[in-house]
Amino acid sequence: MTKMKLRTEAWLLRGISSLPGELALMNGTLTYFVAGTGSAWPWQLRKLERLLGVSGLEGGVDTGRRVKLFSEPVAGVRAWCPWYYFGGGIKIAVRGVTLRFSFGTPANMKVRRRHLGAGGALQDVADNLGEIVLMRSRGKLWQKALQKAAAE
Repeated sequence: MTKMKLRTEAWLLRGISSLPGELALMNGTLTYFVAGTGSAWPWQLRKLERLLGVSGLEGGVDTGRRVKLFSEPVAGVRAWCPWYYFGGGIKIAVRGVTLRFSFGTPANMKVRRRHLGAGGALQDVADNLGEIVLMRSRGKLWQKALQKAAAE
């Protein structure tokens, strides 16, 4: 029986663009599934395909399928959380490529409530604070899980 150690939403950050997906750690293997195009352009998807040696990323996410971007044993990856991520994201070096992940939805992908007046603005602030707490808690989970997996 396969036991999942950790699986969360994560956004792959590529310059000013981002791709929604899911980061998963299972049986000592780290995997990222892309679940949509997010704000990435087709050329950025093709570049990721070339960098990581995968195929079908651009066509797959355009049709709504989840596409596996990478799946590597933890021993073959390097993961760290820079101080300026404040625990809400992680960098992962896989196949010689450094990828940046955020555990929260990037600001340019959120629907704003500005048209709702002061009440909407206050709700935006509350939502953003809640998102920060969620991001940091996911970051802590990932740091512990990856350290444990690397030690096994």
